[in-house]
Amino acid sequence: MTQPSPPDGRGSRPGSGQPPAAGAESPAPSAQPGPGSAPVPAGPRSPAGPRSPAARAGGTSRLNRLGWASVPVWSLGFLTFAPFLRLAMARRGRKDWAIFAGYLLAVILEIVLVSVAGNSGSTSAAAGGLVIVLMGGGAVHSYLASGGDQARAAVSGPATAERLNREALATARSRMERRREAREIARKDPALGRELRIGRPDLAREYDDGGLVDVNHVPGEILQSQLGLSAGETAAVLDARAKLGSFTSPDEVTAYAPLPPDRLDAVRDWMIFG
Repeated sequence: MTQPSPPDGRGSRPGSGQPPAAGAESPAPSAQPGPGSAPVPAGPRSPAGPRSPAARAGGTSRLNRLGWASVPVWSLGFLTFAPFLRLAMARRGRKDWAIFAGYLLAVILEIVLVSVAGNSGSTSAAAGGLVIVLMGGGAVHSYLASGGDQARAAVSGPATAERLNREALATARSRMERRREAREIARKDPALGRELRIGRPDLAREYDDGGLVDVNHVPGEILQSQLGLSAGETAAVLDARAKLGSFTSPDEVTAYAPLPPDRLDAVRDWMIFG
């Protein structure tokens, strides 16, 4: 009867890359589902999974709301307008600015009443009542008014990412269109192209050509920084340019430099030959 191999390392070990010793039993296959098979039930899992953006935003938002809501209390109402100024600046809505202005006027009135109260019982009572209203009402109002920030925080990430993607696409398409227009100008009217300094990022200019690079005229550092050529490739291009006088296409650059045939494929759209 075959005895199980002792734990002295002679048997096959997972991940060792060695075949099992002669007579050793093959390890039992792991109980992992293969493609198309039903998943094997695992042990009990903790119900706590990754926190959603809304849950993460909820804790921080609640603390922020409580912090701002405490401002009217510890300031005795004199800074009740501060939380509403924050909301107005963040939301930039007319209603929020109107609420801030209302609380600011109430605080000014509070300061006036407190300063002239003196020995007048009615004025002192009015000042005290206004202080209580600003402290209590302002705190509650601030907490409730900032409640919408939690929902905005939960969705601001995806919304911002989508907006940034749209802006990036628009920018890329705009630059491609600028390069197409600039290339057409340089082809139809070379004198105008030279006047606009198309393909010459090394010179001061006002015309935006979308990032074109005139391979026949720019210095070596522009070939490196704008087209991503290495120092050796740049030296080879400059040497070939000096011998030929000028290139007429990316294919000539790769042929005479010489460079690998596909080396300039990624930057052909940025190359121009004036």
